[in-house]
Amino acid sequence: MKQVMFGLVLAAAVAALSAQTGAAKDGFVLEDEVAVCAGCHGEEGVPIDEAYPVLWGQQYFYIYTQLRDYAAGRRQNDIMTDIAAEYDRDQAKLLAEHFAAQTWPEVSVQLQDGDLALAEKGITGGQCSACHGKWQGDSRIPRLAGQQPDYLAQTMRDFKNDVRMNAPDKNSTMKQLDDATIDALSRYLASLVIH
Repeated sequence: MKQVMFGLVLAAAVAALSAQTGAAKDGFVLEDEVAVCAGCHGEEGVPIDEAYPVLWGQQYFYIYTQLRDYAAGRRQNDIMTDIAAEYDRDQAKLLAEHFAAQTWPEVSVQLQDGDLALAEKGITGGQCSACHGKWQGDSRIPRLAGQQPDYLAQTMRDFKNDVRMNAPDKNSTMKQLDDATIDALSRYLASLVIH
């Protein structure tokens, strides 16, 4: 009887651990998964839509953390939540390593009149450079320089409106910025070129 109880407890513990860590995607082949990612994020690193982020050259741990946050429901997206939920930790790490090893592509963006002044106001008011430094990213901090402007603007609005909840300090920071400042800051960051 004790062995049966132990077996049931062990099975329950394994099931709970699998739910927390995510079950491995059957038939995972890195090249195939990268091809799926390229459908939105671009085969040469430039996403097919400005609403999608650049992944090529993004910080490894940041990519990995976002995949895990999507899988765990800490970050929501109609497409990414289900995709990320298929990967276990090792598979998410392989994808993050792949994209982090790529060369950051050049994104084309046009600044508008007044963008520099508004962006500077946003950077100062939001104390953005305290964490993001020179905008190239650092492990857990994403690279913002050269990122898609529409993606940046939507991300800032998602933090501002408490839609995105996986970085609580950003929620209060973004609430300080009005929409015009967010748009200008997004275009400014997208225009930065770092090699």
